[in-house]
Amino acid sequence: MLPSRCWLPYGLVAGAFIALKFGYMHAATSHLLWLLWPTDVLVGGVLGSVSSFEPARGFVHADLHIAIDKSCSGFNFWLLCSGLLLVSALRHQEPMRTFQNSWLLLLPVLGYVLTLLVNTSRILTAVSIQRVFPQAARQLPWLHQAEGVLVYLVFLLLIYSGFELLCHRYLLRYAKSA
Repeated sequence: MLPSRCWLPYGLVAGAFIALKFGYMHAATSHLLWLLWPTDVLVGGVLGSVSSFEPARGFVHADLHIAIDKSCSGFNFWLLCSGLLLVSALRHQEPMRTFQNSWLLLLPVLGYVLTLLVNTSRILTAVSIQRVFPQAARQLPWLHQAEGVLVYLVFLLLIYSGFELLCHRYLLRYAKSA
C-alpha cells in the first residue's frame, strides 16, 4: 500500500475541483468573463460577427441568433481538462518530488488555452449545424447538447491520449534511473 503522503496531491486536485464546481454553481455570467470574452472574440473573429454584452444574457450575436452565456463558457470542460492533465502528470511523478515540480502549476493554464480553442470549435460547430440544418436545430432541442457532448468527449480523449504520449516519451525518458 502506498504511504498516505502519496495521496496528498490527488486530494488537493480533488478538493480544488469540488470547490471550483461549487463556486461555478453560484457564479453569474459576469463572473465568467475570463472564459466568455476570449471565446466571444474568437467566435466573432472567425464568423465576422459583432456581439454586445448583456449581463443577463451574455455576449449576444444578433446576426447569428445566438448568445454566448454561462452555459457556453466551457467552465466544466476547463475543470475536467485541467483535472485530467494534473492527474495524468501526477501518475508519472515520484510521490515526494511532486511539489518540487512547479511546472504542474502550468497545466491549468494549458487547460485554459485548450478550453478556449475547444469551446470555440464547439460553438462554431453548433452555428454550422444551425445554418445547414435550420429545421432540425429548431425541432430537436437536444441536438445542441448532443453536439456539445460529442465535441467535448472527442477533444478530452485526444488531449488525454496526446498528454499521455508526451508524458511517456519525455518524463520517463529523462527520469532518474533507479
